[in-house]
Amino acid sequence: LPKDLHLWEMMDIIKTVDSDTFTGNPEKQDAGANKIKKLGEVFEKAGTYLDEYIFSFEKNDDDAKQVAKNIASEFYQYGLSLQHKERNADSVSEDNRKILSPEDKDQLDEWFLGTDAYKKRIARLGENPTEEKKEEMRKHLLQVYFKALVREGYKEEGENPWEIKTGPTQRLQDTAREQITRVVETPEREMVSAIFRRGLEKLVTEMKTIDWRKAVNNFFEKIGFSPPLEQRKLFDVLKIPKLKSELEEVRKTKDTVKISAKELEIAKTIQEAVSSFPYQKMANNPSEMIETQFINCVGSALLGGGLLDAVGIKYLVADLPEHSATVLITSDGKVYWQDFTPPFKPLGEGNSNYKEITVYMSEGEIDFSERNNLSDSEIATRFKDSYIGDDGDDQLKVNLSNPEIGLQAQILNNAGNDLRKLGKNEEAVESCKQAISINPKDPYPYIGLGNALSGLGRNKEAVEAYRQAISINPKDPYPYNGLANALRDLGRNEEAIKTYKKFLSLWKGDIYWIDRAEKRIKELELKEKSKK
Repeated sequence: LPKDLHLWEMMDIIKTVDSDTFTGNPEKQDAGANKIKKLGEVFEKAGTYLDEYIFSFEKNDDDAKQVAKNIASEFYQYGLSLQHKERNADSVSEDNRKILSPEDKDQLDEWFLGTDAYKKRIARLGENPTEEKKEEMRKHLLQVYFKALVREGYKEEGENPWEIKTGPTQRLQDTAREQITRVVETPEREMVSAIFRRGLEKLVTEMKTIDWRKAVNNFFEKIGFSPPLEQRKLFDVLKIPKLKSELEEVRKTKDTVKISAKELEIAKTIQEAVSSFPYQKMANNPSEMIETQFINCVGSALLGGGLLDAVGIKYLVADLPEHSATVLITSDGKVYWQDFTPPFKPLGEGNSNYKEITVYMSEGEIDFSERNNLSDSEIATRFKDSYIGDDGDDQLKVNLSNPEIGLQAQILNNAGNDLRKLGKNEEAVESCKQAISINPKDPYPYIGLGNALSGLGRNKEAVEAYRQAISINPKDPYPYNGLANALRDLGRNEEAIKTYKKFLSLWKGDIYWIDRAEKRIKELELKEKSKK
């Protein structure tokens, strides 16, 4: 994305792209742009809200007042920009601010605190709290919050190199910064999503069926003859509109058993068709997939999931080490591990593309029937390896997410890895940061970010990225190896040794990495010994 792209230009691009994407669904054409406009209204009100309560701060809270005033002004002006409104003042004042209704304030309380924290706060006020009680709560919370933002917090090293002890004040400041940054980046994120939706729509409607006669054609070309080859679009071959119509008819019966059976039947038909395409490691770019007909695990989840969406069947994206799959949840609450990958399966022999998963197979016995409408969130669970392909008894961590969020993050993470291998580390950093912005709970883009930062010699930043990945999934060995390398490059040898040993305790793969880590441990131990 161009660095000098203005907010109002982003909104126009989103509207134009979505209008093209949803030609057959006019009701969806303005949804992305309207989302940004609504966000603008929220920011305008948020600035007004903060400005209104600054005057209730205590007299000796000048620093806190100034921070609140600055944020109020920034929020207000940002909200005006998102709505295509002209700036009418450099700051919020009684002359230009709107009067907020009690309902507005309740919504902003939840927006600032988050739904869970808001509900807990309101519950403390008793049933049907009065507006006076809510006003006192707001005044108290805002004073405490902004006083904490200007106070010096502490962050220090933990017992292990991959841990950091953070004080409550520093934790609040870090959280505030992350939350504000994430919300402010919404327009850019929405524009990336609009482009993603367009690519996915083209993939679903334009992907042609694989025709193995191509191999025969290559032979004929060698002898100077090429028979005509006609390929049809997968969308037409599968008769997606007809499948959608059939499912809608069955749903009218309201018979859960019949509906679920039809959903599973259609999903299996789509899975069989998608898994017939040949596998290629990095093939997940929609336009390239259409051109070459190669797909990888992410590409197959894109195509298969897009076809499920076209029929009206819901699913979740499953993100696990070095693989992407999906989880189908039928109307009767049953859950199926649904892998659209071609016959070559990265998880090893014995991996089944379709397998029913019960709640007892997952850690914490998650009720998946309540999880098929994930929005901006994701859940992490663990399956027994033996249930999805391995014979071991170890637990395999799987992140389940909303398809649009999960697949976008995976594509951007893959792009970051490709760019890094090409030596384009600056671009790789941007790609990984976009993936993190879209799905901050996915550990893999943090690993990619750490690798790219290390490639640029920015090892202090890389250390933070690897630590973030470890905090999300402490049992993944990859970020420990990256962290150890970054610590070694920073000359923090003892910490690096400890981290390499942690990596070795978790690593179960190729002996090459074991030999390399052990060799580096010996080298660092000799360096430390010579110092002493």
